[in-house]
Amino acid sequence: MSHMTGSFSESMAFDGMLHWCFWIAIGVFLIGLCWVVIRVLLPLHHLLRMTKALNEGVIPSFDHPVGGIREIEQLRRALHLMSEQIQAGQTQEAALRNRLAESQEHERVRIAREIHDDTIQTLVLVAHHLEYAANANVKTTSSTHLHTARQQLVDAVNGLRDLIADLRPTLLDELGLSAALRALCERYRCVEFAVVGEQVQTDTTHDLVLFRAAQEALVNVERHAKANRIWVTLTYKGSNILLDVRDDGIGFEVPRQLHELASQGHFGLLGIRERVLHLGGSLRISSGSRQGTHLHAVIPGRVVLPTFSF
Repeated sequence: MSHMTGSFSESMAFDGMLHWCFWIAIGVFLIGLCWVVIRVLLPLHHLLRMTKALNEGVIPSFDHPVGGIREIEQLRRALHLMSEQIQAGQTQEAALRNRLAESQEHERVRIAREIHDDTIQTLVLVAHHLEYAANANVKTTSSTHLHTARQQLVDAVNGLRDLIADLRPTLLDELGLSAALRALCERYRCVEFAVVGEQVQTDTTHDLVLFRAAQEALVNVERHAKANRIWVTLTYKGSNILLDVRDDGIGFEVPRQLHELASQGHFGLLGIRERVLHLGGSLRISSGSRQGTHLHAVIPGRVVLPTFSF
């Protein structure tokens, strides 16, 4: 009888222990659930609510800690860095758009001024000399006025040709990239131009981008570099076209990221970089104080196959 009583007591004690273990497990589970909610789910929900603003075009700063575990704080810092980079990119893009619009307007003003000051004034003088020739009584005087008018017309035509060449190089369409670059280099002093490799006919878009890159580089050298010698090399290598423009000028400090050129006012180089990248190429600029500047552009060439008619 005593043996049965002891077994019953032990069974009751075991059931009580299981009962308490169950409630302890429930308590631990609830505490763990609360910890997960407070330390994980709520911070993640807060970050999610902030990131949803991106769909509406609003970029949150993520600069205030949201609490939670270490990994969530690391995520917040990463989002904060990303938002700063996006905002910086938007600021640079807005500055670039404004500067491009200003550049286009300045270019229109420059073209209008050149046409007014050179071409129109020259044509006015031509008209005067033709009028003088028509009213001249002496044949020699009339011939002199006609000769002067003819020379002024030639000057006006040459001026218009130079203006058109700046806007759109006709040699690029007629004779190709190498001929257009050679003609461009001949307009500058102390420029040595060379072509390396077997020349092939390439896509006009690729040629135009490389021509503009050389044009921008030469303009910058003339304005800022104070160089004595300039080397322009066009290289055809496999399926790629390489352009190198080097000078022995004073150089400048190249930023670590080329998109920072916008903050330094080098919008021309930045525009060339974007056009080169758009064609799947690359642009590298190396320079330093008293070390000259080297522009190296590579574009994958798209060969234009000749067409035959029968």
